Amino acid sequence: MGLSELALDPATDAVAIVGPSDDFSESEGQLIGAFLRAGSVVLVADDFGSGNSLLESVGAASRFSGKLVIDLSFEKKPQFPVCYDLRVDDLTRNVSLLQLNYPSSITLGAGASGLAFTSSASWLDNNGNGLQDYGEPWGPFPVIAKEQVGQGTLVLLSDPSVLINGMRELLDNARFADNLVSYISSSRTGVFFDESHRTYFDPVTVTTVFTGSVSNHWKGAILVTATLLTLWAVTDFVDRAFAWTVGAFRRMWSYISRRLGFGPKEEPTRQEVDIDALTEEVRRAHPEWREGLIRHVLKERRRHGRFLDRSRERSG
Repeated sequence: MGLSELALDPATDAVAIVGPSDDFSESEGQLIGAFLRAGSVVLVADDFGSGNSLLESVGAASRFSGKLVIDLSFEKKPQFPVCYDLRVDDLTRNVSLLQLNYPSSITLGAGASGLAFTSSASWLDNNGNGLQDYGEPWGPFPVIAKEQVGQGTLVLLSDPSVLINGMRELLDNARFADNLVSYISSSRTGVFFDESHRTYFDPVTVTTVFTGSVSNHWKGAILVTATLLTLWAVTDFVDRAFAWTVGAFRRMWSYISRRLGFGPKEEPTRQEVDIDALTEEVRRAHPEWREGLIRHVLKERRRHGRFLDRSRERSG
């Protein structure tokens, strides 16, 4: 259904718009704007899509930058920033770390307040080369924000990937998602998720058209390849399987080497710290420090230690 087909009541309803890829019309913007100004809640989660076409029509002052944020506070690679700078709010309750996935940023307008920010070692990759070039702005950048529009509240999220199944269980993403659902549905009897501005990939149609001229001998290979590429693109299953396979091979080779007497001697296993316990101890000593930053530093220290252990194992 299109937005114009909904009978929205600002006193009882809310609207969630996640990952829009098609532009919003002026009439749709006016409809959502009137709905918002009358006291409702609207969520717009977008990174590189068409969210700004709605924000402009609604009359909001904030915008999505539409540029990739790269951060040296990250997991796996700088395009997966770890966000630890969060403000106290219902949306960030019990959330100290968020795992982002190719996020954009929010340019805050009048009446808007940022709730979560990338680190000061982040930048906008304006030219898309993955490097910090001269003239590209440094962070921190807001990735979650609220803006008052009339009597209503506009919730902005510049990384919809935080909400997908493959990201939910990373760090505190699940808590944030639960907080978000609770916030937009609080005191509401209807929450409408707009799907009319999303372009979907239809695998059945594409597969039928593409494989119509392909022999049956290759169809199975194409199906397996497409499945693996899909898993690799939207989940971390392939990465985990590859890492497990490499790790198993290295452990097996290390064991055989030691048994034959020409491998490195087995060193005592590093005893890792209890991050939760140590975080609590540090917070008692320094209550003014941010819990998210403490956890991030400890996680980085543990990751660096593991890296050094693997490096010594490979070189030994």
